[in-house]
Amino acid sequence: MSEVTIRRATAADQGIIKQLVREESLDPTSLNWPQFLIAERGSEVVGIGQIRPYPACRELGSLVVKRGFRNSGVGALLVEALLAEETGDVYLECASYNQPYYERFGFRRIPWWQAPMPLKLKAGFGQFARLFGWRVVTMKRGVTRP
Repeated sequence: MSEVTIRRATAADQGIIKQLVREESLDPTSLNWPQFLIAERGSEVVGIGQIRPYPACRELGSLVVKRGFRNSGVGALLVEALLAEETGDVYLECASYNQPYYERFGFRRIPWWQAPMPLKLKAGFGQFARLFGWRVVTMKRGVTRP
């Protein structure tokens, strides 16, 4: 993955951030470019991800890797770079089939009602996805303190 670099997003990236999130049908809220990291190969944006700040918690979200670059380590580079800056607990929501992927980074599944507010409300709404055959799980990466 030496050809892929990770950088902070700029205002010029706002359009591609919205486009990639929309194409993957992810949560379209809080897509503020200063919260994002960008994975680039040359001048092409090949992936994005953010830590979405809430008053009571922080959420890893909007992780997208373009189809031609999946399964090549781009997502892992983004997740590691995003988590490297975190000093507290981080939460996420994902499709249940992605749970093993996030476990690699120290995330553990928790019941959605144990998530802090306002993520609890968002996670609760995610439970309605079951009506459409989707299973969404809530995960937490806790910080180990000495």
